[in-house]
Amino acid sequence: MTMTSFSNNTYRRPAPASSALQAHTSAGRQSSIANAHTPMPHTGYGSIIATPRYSNLISFTSPSGGIGLSTITALVALTLSMQDIDCALLDADIPHGGLGILLGIEHEPGLSLQDIDAPLGRIDGKAFNLELPHWEGINVLACASWRGQLPEWWQMQAAIQALCEANRMVLADVGDGTVWEYVPELLMAQHVVAVELSVLGLARAKAHLVRLQRLRQELQGDDIDHPAPIVVFTEPRGAPKRSASSAIATTEAIAYLGGDALGPIQHVPRLCADILEGLGIESTPRCNRPTIEALSDRIVQSANIQT
Repeated sequence: MTMTSFSNNTYRRPAPASSALQAHTSAGRQSSIANAHTPMPHTGYGSIIATPRYSNLISFTSPSGGIGLSTITALVALTLSMQDIDCALLDADIPHGGLGILLGIEHEPGLSLQDIDAPLGRIDGKAFNLELPHWEGINVLACASWRGQLPEWWQMQAAIQALCEANRMVLADVGDGTVWEYVPELLMAQHVVAVELSVLGLARAKAHLVRLQRLRQELQGDDIDHPAPIVVFTEPRGAPKRSASSAIATTEAIAYLGGDALGPIQHVPRLCADILEGLGIESTPRCNRPTIEALSDRIVQSANIQT
């Protein structure tokens, strides 16, 4: 397989010889991602059976932007760290990134995704941890797309393997899941899906979950038992406070999506203000602690981590 570098920073894997490369970039943007979702190289997906599934890798995604996915991911990591579970945060929201800024550590020394060097597709996990910036004792591999080119897909895979080998838990902020089709390790992981508790948010979530299931089946077939996504609801930003109607809306949302769900997580103005001012995240807001702790417990159970 020929490995090709792309000077326009488009993050994509080489297309199979039997199909055309269906990728395009947003006009006027240097660091954009292929919205046409170039398929992973395959000959019917049947040949990609060696994709490892790391039990300690958790993919956080959301079909809706701006609902606090990165914050939820960070709060879960903070909760796990307080339980003496060493973990790492991976900023896989390609090409947007910005997790380091959200945490207030963008000026701390250490590697980012733009600094990865894995010429042989391998990175030593313990040495890698020592080179990463830290937030509240948590290793952070952030994406700073404004600092340089995006990593190639095999570099992402090497980074994931290194993090999973050297940390008990790895929490990946995967944004809307665009990178699933380029880095299958993130596709095959246990998923946490954040869903805005609104009509539009639920409609997007339905399509998001269907896409997740379809891509998994295309990658490894129907015979593989994939772990069910953990769904967590978030309150819509700017919505008026609801009392009894909130419980009804949550019940209806669970019925619409199927399965069960946690939440809803409330938006806290003070926390939002701290993040906007570059102060980072100090702690989990009191009103959201029960949901974040319940989510953390579900993740630990799914990964069979002994606390």
